[in-house]
Amino acid sequence: MKNLAGRTGVVTGAASGIGRALVLRMVAEDMRVVAADVDEEGIEALAAESSDVAAVHCDVTDPSSCERLAEAAWERFGGVHVLCNNAGVIGRFAPVWDQDPDDWRWLFSVNVLGVANMLRAFVPRLLSEGEPAHIVNTASEAAFTARVFVGVYHASKHAVLAISETLAQELEEQGAPIRVSVLCPGGVNTRVLDAARNRPDELGPERATTGAAAALRARYDRQLPGAMAPEDVAAAVLDGVRQDRFYVFSHPEVANLAAVRAEAVANDTYPRVDPRLSAALRRDTGDGSH
Repeated sequence: MKNLAGRTGVVTGAASGIGRALVLRMVAEDMRVVAADVDEEGIEALAAESSDVAAVHCDVTDPSSCERLAEAAWERFGGVHVLCNNAGVIGRFAPVWDQDPDDWRWLFSVNVLGVANMLRAFVPRLLSEGEPAHIVNTASEAAFTARVFVGVYHASKHAVLAISETLAQELEEQGAPIRVSVLCPGGVNTRVLDAARNRPDELGPERATTGAAAALRARYDRQLPGAMAPEDVAAAVLDGVRQDRFYVFSHPEVANLAAVRAEAVANDTYPRVDPRLSAALRRDTGDGSH
């Protein structure tokens, strides 16, 4: 899809971060955009900036909400050409055995089932249209790695990568003119660590993070303000759409992570925390162990 002007995009998680940047980049490319999020104030502010943006409240964990989003997109703009399944949360930092059942449910309901719900709502419509389209699923460098204290998040992003690879094969097998990309960014200056603001009330507040897990969270807090700008990630996404690329690496170093894992598999290397990170967490906690 070389020419994006006049096309219609749909972006979930559009109220902030990468999602917001995607909406604004699409508008700059003369696209029309449906901005979807549970944060109604955030997407309404986006819609106020351009008549080419329609704000639609959508909770991707609710299949019926995703269906309503699809209906609204077709009703407002007559079709969809670029679908960005971008909504995601990182959740609580803690060892996997200390993650509450609700922590698992929330992350997987947003990061994994949210993608599944959107695909169920949009792909049949895209297939019936028979026009060129592109689906972008936001994963992460976490799709290729495992890191202490964010295991639930990494597991969910591994799932997004597998879903995306499978979707691409299935659409190609059907001869559909629909391409798929999986976005795998590294660190981006967003509010991802503040995702608990959208945690459903029925789950109750997130438990406090302690010890080395809290130290890792604090490191992320310090590093993200200096990380890549969401606008640069959005530019990489639309470039990937134009070039029909499956893997979209806004951070070139992320492309090497699959090779690192393949080497570990080939050598039967036991997973261990990077010694530099381990030493830093010990130093930050003032403890000789985790």
